[in-house]
Formats: sequence, C-alpha cells, structure tokens
Amino acid sequence: MRTAQTRIKLVVKIGAGNSNVGGGITLVSVSLPLHVEVAYAEAKLTDISCPTGPSSIKVTIATRPGIVEGHLGDSSSAGFADVTNKETFSNTEIASVKLLIIPVLSVVGSAAFDMANNTPTTLTFNKADIDAKTIRTAYTQNFTQSLTTSLVSDLSLTANLLGLPLLNLNTLIATVSPPVVALLNSVTAPVDTLLTNLLGALGVRLGEADVRVTGATCGRAVLVQ
Repeated sequence: MRTAQTRIKLVVKIGAGNSNVGGGITLVSVSLPLHVEVAYAEAKLTDISCPTGPSSIKVTIATRPGIVEGHLGDSSSAGFADVTNKETFSNTEIASVKLLIIPVLSVVGSAAFDMANNTPTTLTFNKADIDAKTIRTAYTQNFTQSLTTSLVSDLSLTANLLGLPLLNLNTLIATVSPPVVALLNSVTAPVDTLLTNLLGALGVRLGEADVRVTGATCGRAVLVQ
C-alpha cells in the first residue's frame, strides 16, 4: 500500500538576461519544474505466521515513511491526483542557450532525491493487536539536505541541438553547467522558503506512518483439485 498527504507541482522560470558565459555561448533562460510529494508512506506485508495455532498469529508489515520525495523533470499530469501510485518522470529542458548565432541549443536534464528511511521499519502485530485494531507507528529517522539544494547538486545535464542529443561535447557541457547551476542555486533559498510556508499553511505532519492490521486468518494447508 502507498499513500501521500500532499503533492505539489511548482514551476520556477528564471530570466538570465542574455548572460554571456564565454565561448560564443549566451544563457537565455532557466526553468525549474519541481515536483514534490510530501508525507508519504509505503507498507508491505512481509509475513503471516501461526506457530502454535490461530491464537499465536503474528503479522509483519515492512513500513517506510517518508518526509518528502522530490523530482526535477517532466511528468504526465494524468497520474498527479492518484497518490496511491508513484509518478514517472523524464528529462526536461533546464536552460535555453544561444550558440553563436544559432538560438536552438537546449540544455536538458533531470534529478531526484528521497528524504525517507533508508530501510523499512518492521512492525509486528499479534492477535490482541489485530482484534483491537491497534495502531503502530514508524518514524522517519534518516534526514538529508534541504529539498532544492539536493536536487540542484545532483543535477545531470546534456545538450540538444535541433532536437537531437549532442554527443562528445564534454567541453560545451562543462562551460554551460556552472552558470546554470549557479543561477539555480541563487533561487534555492526563496524556493525552500516558499515550500516551507506552503506546507505549514496546509498543516501537514511529516515523518511518520500509522499502520494497523484489521484482520488475519490462519488455517491448515490443503490440496485442491
């Protein structure tokens, strides 16, 4: 099972003011399409056992609560409202660049990070817990750097010319990447502040998942035809 309290799509567009970065390259604009899933959790049934009969039944649930999952990239809007399934993402145009007199060079890329427990937490429910529908909670314990900073630092870029990927252009990418990343870094603080204020206004609780087992049965294995 999977769920999430909040999904946010935030698109930040930055005009670079026709910045000349050298080598005949002019940085025109930068776009930051940010997808954020907040307060999500995943739970997977890993075991049911009855070592000495139905009264000794035990159910084990592997639970992974998450604070936030962030993606920098494009996604289909069709799955945005379905928080029971993960969205899929692809490369997006990060920057528009002029190369000498050819204004058709685009820098594309994507990035992702996950602020959640590295491994699931094991929650065990016995018969009394199941009958009472007892809630057990798993807490997030593994934290990383702030959302936007992590996305920017993990950014991977390539270049397209006339819609075709450019190969063996490490020098060009090395020239374009620093000003793109520097420009993105200049807006990480206000973007983080915007997200923090928005989530605070929504009253979202972060970092824990409540799980309960409402029923389980044990029986003898039989052969059927």
